[in-house]
Amino acid sequence: MNNQENDKSEAKELRQKAEVELKTRKSTAIIPEVDSLKLMHELQVHQIELEMQNEELTRAREQAEAAMEKYTDLYDFAPSGCLTLSEDGNITHLNFLAAKKLDNDRAYLKNTQFRLYIAPESLELFNVFFEEIFKSKQKQTCELLLQSKLHKPIHVHVAGHVSQNTDSCLVTMFDITERKAMELELQKSVDKYKTLNDYFFERELRMIDLKKEINELLIKSGCEREYLI
Repeated sequence: MNNQENDKSEAKELRQKAEVELKTRKSTAIIPEVDSLKLMHELQVHQIELEMQNEELTRAREQAEAAMEKYTDLYDFAPSGCLTLSEDGNITHLNFLAAKKLDNDRAYLKNTQFRLYIAPESLELFNVFFEEIFKSKQKQTCELLLQSKLHKPIHVHVAGHVSQNTDSCLVTMFDITERKAMELELQKSVDKYKTLNDYFFERELRMIDLKKEINELLIKSGCEREYLI
């Protein structure tokens, strides 16, 4: 069934509902003329149709407002930082957590360039990430270092994709500073044990060479070798 047939079906259904509603209402006017009665009937039916349509529109508007309010709450208080960036990288919308990560209030941050809050060493990575979002129209991810005037820089995992029917980009940020610190400590431990392992390995090699020299000296002096290698 196409849209035109759907519209006709809905209009017919609305007409039937209006006819039923009209029968339940008491008419106080007595008009003897048949044409006048027919006209009055049509006007009353049309009035009821308008009332029903208005009720439907009111319910639809209330539902839309409730959905928008729910979406706004979910966006504003999401457990991750959420931003909407224009095609040139300006912040058009952001939630409370994103504002907290950028160390400023939302009103100030809106319409500012997101690149201003990225550490210099991460700018090239962000530019590639951002360009690829609009080029591929697919979700992209990367890890960035955000700079702050008030606090230490923070590491964030960033995911972004192009918003449907717009030229903007939706970005989510997850703080991975603690994870990065743990990775750094782990790498330090690995490097430490590698250094110790290399030291003992080299020492073992030197001991083998020393044993070989001792054995050679013993053999030359007519003695049996001391070490089995």
